[in-house]
Amino acid sequence: MTFTSIRTGALIFLALCLVAGSSAFAKSEKAADYGYTSADQESYMTDALFFFFRPGLDFELISFEIPNDLQPLVTFSLKDPGGLPLDMNGVLTPGPIDVRFMLSYIPAGSENKINYHARLRDRGGEYTDLGNGVYSYKFATVLPADYEVDATHTLASVATRDFRDEDFENLGLEGRYYDNDVYNFIPSGEGEPMPRDIVSTTTCNRCHDPLGEHGGRYQEVQVCQQCHNPSLYNEEFELSYAFAPMIHRVHAGTEPQLDGIHYPAVINDCQVCHTGGTPTEDFPMVANPAPAASCDSTGRSMTELSWGDAGNIEVRIDAPDGALFAASATEGSQATGNWIDDSTSFYLVRAGSGDLLQSITPHTTVFGCVDNAPGAAYGDAAALHTNWMTRPSRDVCGACHVDIDFELGVGHPVMTDDESCSICHRATGDEFGFSVAGAHTVDYQSAQLGGVLVQVVDIANIGPGKRPIVTFSLANKWGPLPPSYLGRLRFSLSGPNDDFSFYAQDDALDALQPDGANWKFQFETPLPSDAMGSYSIGVEGRINGWVINEGKPSEFTMNDQMQNFVEPFAVTGDSIMSRRVVVDDAKCESCHANLSLHGSNRHNASEYCQTCHNPSLTDEDVRIEGTGEPESVDFRYMIHKIHRGAELENG
Repeated sequence: MTFTSIRTGALIFLALCLVAGSSAFAKSEKAADYGYTSADQESYMTDALFFFFRPGLDFELISFEIPNDLQPLVTFSLKDPGGLPLDMNGVLTPGPIDVRFMLSYIPAGSENKINYHARLRDRGGEYTDLGNGVYSYKFATVLPADYEVDATHTLASVATRDFRDEDFENLGLEGRYYDNDVYNFIPSGEGEPMPRDIVSTTTCNRCHDPLGEHGGRYQEVQVCQQCHNPSLYNEEFELSYAFAPMIHRVHAGTEPQLDGIHYPAVINDCQVCHTGGTPTEDFPMVANPAPAASCDSTGRSMTELSWGDAGNIEVRIDAPDGALFAASATEGSQATGNWIDDSTSFYLVRAGSGDLLQSITPHTTVFGCVDNAPGAAYGDAAALHTNWMTRPSRDVCGACHVDIDFELGVGHPVMTDDESCSICHRATGDEFGFSVAGAHTVDYQSAQLGGVLVQVVDIANIGPGKRPIVTFSLANKWGPLPPSYLGRLRFSLSGPNDDFSFYAQDDALDALQPDGANWKFQFETPLPSDAMGSYSIGVEGRINGWVINEGKPSEFTMNDQMQNFVEPFAVTGDSIMSRRVVVDDAKCESCHANLSLHGSNRHNASEYCQTCHNPSLTDEDVRIEGTGEPESVDFRYMIHKIHRGAELENG
């Protein structure tokens, strides 16, 4: 019998003794102090068992140095989430801990990392136990004598605590705990490190939560880049596995080693990953929000301008020498009033000389006026988040545009390097044009769309068995909107709001009546004769065939979609109760960006989708004959089934 087997057996025996005196299913009262919630299995261990295992892992980098022998030395600690030391070998505390180190640098004149290790991470170095959960690691790698001391270096540390032993599983604890650490530095100490920081981990986690690859241990974008840099090339597929082209292939569904990947947002919505909103060196001024919500039929809105430290600057309105909006000698910000419209531009210029640094036109929108705004930014902006616009390359562009061969000139003129890409493909330009941002314009985000905004003013005639009358305003971002522009306008009734069971939808376009500046519509469908409590009214609509890029060779048409709203009202009694909100549409949008279904007419998963997808709805009307009995498409069942996908085991 090996020492490991004896040790594990002894630990399990001790754990069983701890469990014996209490209920094995009692919820730990202390687990919350370690950051565990009722959604985590750790919460359901006894206090005794919880403190025996002390589940979790906290890696802390204490120091890093490059000594005279050029073999880097790391000092670090391993603790549980409560701050108590852990044994790296898994002898004094359960679960051995594997710690890996990767060191890279960005050469002068480059933006890409180079790894110091031939096998991507340092192997064969020496660990030393310094006591009380503190250890050191002496690299096996010897740095070159002429290594670039003024270059940005990155040390990535990846720690994994392993509980995959079968005996641990029998006690209700399995799997692994991870902690990643990234340390960016310049060995000479001169200047500030400038790491490759283009996409943040928090932005990836808007969908992945948590990001975890190669068994789950690699959970930070900058850790992934340590290996996935331009030196990583697959000869079999003749493809670069540097981070940028690889990630674009994965999300575009063009990665040959993966099958069945479906990206929940449209692939050209670049800012889902490249979260913006902060100034960068290339774009020193930003507006937030942009576009700005215009919800009062005036066509006006407000936003806030922010700028980085670009020296003495001025912000002027509508021209480089226009009215002065703001001035600053350092970074700053200033809010507008409710006076910007869809054509208002801001110019960042150098004070004195008037040299133009940047101009922006925030635009306006009706998105976000009645429910969660689609395309809202989630996650954190990385320091270089605008690089996607300013650094086009063959590898990255070819990751999505697989029909192009840059070497042979198929689908694109022959390109032998990346330096001339930005000659044609500037960072910004006309929508749907040749600039990088313009070519990736997301249809529904086009500034050329006016949008459709319906806001309820009054709901009358609302007793049981009656046909409700809705009074509402109709506008787009430029002001009042004539109903004749619409190709679809439908109102729905649903209820009762404690749990929907009734649903009806009526076409409103041919039944509208003017009411001053507003409009009225009376439902053809009455409320149920036994209706009680609160019900809800919803709306959907669109403008068909709106012309985009009118008069240009790239002219085309698209539908301008309304965002849905749901308005509760009392059928009986004086109290109005909204339907319970089980899922926030913002959670859906964190992956989908613009959840849009049924011809892009339905969007709001907080409220609107459930009005139709209620407990009484089945797929009988759309089920192919002979494929079995109708099934429920109640929202909760349908959504869970969709997201289980290929892993669904029970039909």
